[in-house]
This record gives sequence, structure tokens and C-alpha cells, in this order.
Amino acid sequence: MTRYETTFILEPGLDEVRVNEEVERVSGWIKDLGAELIEVQRWGKRRLAYEINRKRDGIYTMFLYGGPGSVVKEIERRLRLNEQVMRVLTVLHVPPELTQPQVDVEALAAAEEAGDD
Repeated sequence: MTRYETTFILEPGLDEVRVNEEVERVSGWIKDLGAELIEVQRWGKRRLAYEINRKRDGIYTMFLYGGPGSVVKEIERRLRLNEQVMRVLTVLHVPPELTQPQVDVEALAAAEEAGDD
């Protein structure tokens, strides 16, 4: 199962109830499309790096889920049709242990011994 992270930015003027509705709606889409919802992170209102539609702030939410690529395409399509969504970005999720360089301890020890001569 491939994992994806989809982050979207909602309009800053939305109240908490409306934000919760949007998050629940997207959660439902993910489940209905046959994907597994792993985690939802609500980052809250933050300053944008640049203005979008003359707005300086946005409400950020990130979904981590696993499923086929067709799920990503459909979720992004639905989010882009929503007028409350300012931006959407989906990336492939790579676990942290795969991003860390793997060090061969034995080879490192052998190289250090060879260097001592």
C-alpha cells in the first residue's frame, strides 16, 4: 500500500464548525474511495508564504492515508472544486527511517582500522 500526504489550505475566515465539516468530508471521501486513513493533523491558522487571492493567512490540514494513486487524483479533484480550499498539495509519504543514511558499521570499522596503519 502506497502512502500519501495531502495538505490543503482553507479560507482563513471559516469558523471552527465549518473547518470541522470540511475535515470530516475529506475523511469520508478517503474512506469511501477504499483508502485507509492513517492520520489527520490540523495545523490551524498560519501565515502564508505569499498572498493567495489577497489573503495572508490560511487554515492548514494534512491527511496521511494509504491506497492506490487513483484515490489521490479523485481527492485532489474534489478539493479543487471546493471554493473554500485555497491550495492543495499531495506528496508521496516516505517513512523517516528510509530517509536516514544507512551506515554499514562493519565497513566503517574496517576503514578506520585501515587508516590507522
